[in-house]
Amino acid sequence: MNSWVIAAAILIGSAMVAGAVLLRPSPFQECVGIVSADIFHQNLTATLDPRDVEVEAAKVCSGAAL
Repeated sequence: MNSWVIAAAILIGSAMVAGAVLLRPSPFQECVGIVSADIFHQNLTATLDPRDVEVEAAKVCSGAAL
């Protein structure tokens, strides 16, 4: 009986660790978030569409921006 509890605890713990690894943002997502925030801060007086800002940030992060 005691070994089942230990095995269940190990399985639950490993599932939690795997979930945390899978939910962690990728470096590209972190870059897009940082660049998007920078674009918003630079244009405080303009009304910006969040999708346009995210597209522009993705271009910068991927190196496609000219």
